Amino acid sequence: MAKLTLDALKARLTPNQLRAAELLLEKEYAPKGEKKTYAQISEQIGIDTSTLYHWRHNTDFVQYLATVSDTKLDSARAVADAQLMNLVKGTSNNGNASIKALELYYKLVGKLVDKREVVSTNQEPEAHDIDALKAKIERLRANK
Repeated sequence: MAKLTLDALKARLTPNQLRAAELLLEKEYAPKGEKKTYAQISEQIGIDTSTLYHWRHNTDFVQYLATVSDTKLDSARAVADAQLMNLVKGTSNNGNASIKALELYYKLVGKLVDKREVVSTNQEPEAHDIDALKAKIERLRANK
């Protein structure tokens, strides 16, 4: 599925679908206890709840919702970066730097990378004598 631009997605949706997407995002970002139900959102737009259900399974609608959500998430980047730096400096953690925050910071700036080493011994696999193995199996069975 080709990723469409925000404008292209908007052009493929109705005004009610665009409004529904906005309200669904507001629902997800609302504090606990203030989230609207799907029925309330449907009523606010003037559609049936089943229509909203079908829209939520429409590829263009889902892609539009994801794109707008990504934009909202990107807009919070400065807040997240500032919080990370507060954790690194210890100003939001009783004066103690957070080890996890330090680890994340170094990963983000490329100073810490996970390395895994695979060691090969280049040894030939041990050859097995089939007859000797069969004899050993028979001895084990006889000792039961």
